[in-house]
Amino acid sequence: MSIADRIFEDGIMEDENSRTDLNYGDRYYRGDDEQYCYNKTEDKFETINEKNEKMGRMKEQFMEMRMNEQDQTINTMHEIAEGYNKSTNQLNNKMAKKTMQEKLTKQPEVVVETRTEALRRLYKENGLTAEDVFKDPRGFVIITRTGIDKISAKNGITIGYEVVTMDVDKGICVLKAAGTMKVGNDVRNVMSFGEASPANLNGGGKKFPVSMAEKRAMSRVVLKLTGFYEQGVFGQDEIVDEPKQ
Repeated sequence: MSIADRIFEDGIMEDENSRTDLNYGDRYYRGDDEQYCYNKTEDKFETINEKNEKMGRMKEQFMEMRMNEQDQTINTMHEIAEGYNKSTNQLNNKMAKKTMQEKLTKQPEVVVETRTEALRRLYKENGLTAEDVFKDPRGFVIITRTGIDKISAKNGITIGYEVVTMDVDKGICVLKAAGTMKVGNDVRNVMSFGEASPANLNGGGKKFPVSMAEKRAMSRVVLKLTGFYEQGVFGQDEIVDEPKQ
């Protein structure tokens, strides 16, 4: 016979209806100094203080279990996130490495132009017209003085000059010219010379050897910087007229 049955049998509690199906019922019996309640799970009566202490411990255990579950969930989420980030970084690094390898191994496409095609492209890029270009009877292409100025202005070319030799009395002058042109993020530099003397000047040009040396040096620098020189093009001031027979 259980403790509860004995209590009922002894008449401590009023009747059977005082029992409940819950672990702790809301019916109590009062002893001399304590108030008791029935614990169905353990089939015994406990004091109210014992019940409250036990319920408090159960609540603490439950809260501790919930906290442990939350910590475990958070740790699991962190592990998943770290694994995802690691996988993403590895994938990004692999793709970046592949892209870099492709760039390094990919050879630039070589564009082959004929001389005529190259000249047409250069004329168009530098805004030249038919008035700026003519063909010398001796077979080479010549760009006029105005054409040289157009090319220089179009490309923002800057030129500095240095005197190498000058003898005004003899009509001799040699200048060194250094030119600079910006091409995209790069800077292209070229150096050339311009010379003038009675031996390579005709007519009124013999009176201005310094000016003619400067014009020749400028023409050569501009044409070299812009790719005309490699196509066999010369500046008008460079050409020495053939002596008349």
